[in-house]
Amino acid sequence: MSSNKEESEHVLCGALVELKSFQDLLKDSPTKYFGNLLAKIVGTDTIPFFLITKTGDLLSLIDTDECFETNYFRVESIDREKCCTTISLLRPLDIEGNLCNSLCDVVRLEKSPTCKVVDLSSVCAIQPLDTKLLTRKIIIEPKW
Repeated sequence: MSSNKEESEHVLCGALVELKSFQDLLKDSPTKYFGNLLAKIVGTDTIPFFLITKTGDLLSLIDTDECFETNYFRVESIDREKCCTTISLLRPLDIEGNLCNSLCDVVRLEKSPTCKVVDLSSVCAIQPLDTKLLTRKIIIEPKW
């Protein structure tokens, strides 16, 4: 009989595997006549998400090379045996295109090359986000 901790980690691994499958479908589903139409319709090959820790906080990671902190991630791979995942960090931007940490101010996400390995034993939930955060074009019209 498995413990609640093991069941929770198993569910999280399964959810991330499913999320990765959707991303792969977007990226690797060319058709004979229309090519990568699905990825063109969605506009991205990434499904952004939050990870919520067992203390109820959003997991926050720092990119020391590019000097930004983020709560937004993209799944890259999952190790089901070790119950850990490799995620890439998504750069949060405000309406002016500046880095921001406030969830209320984020209007766009950009992919970054930085990846981190996360042990899922410290995570209790995954919250997928709208893919429009990756494709949103910010247009600021003049006041006059």
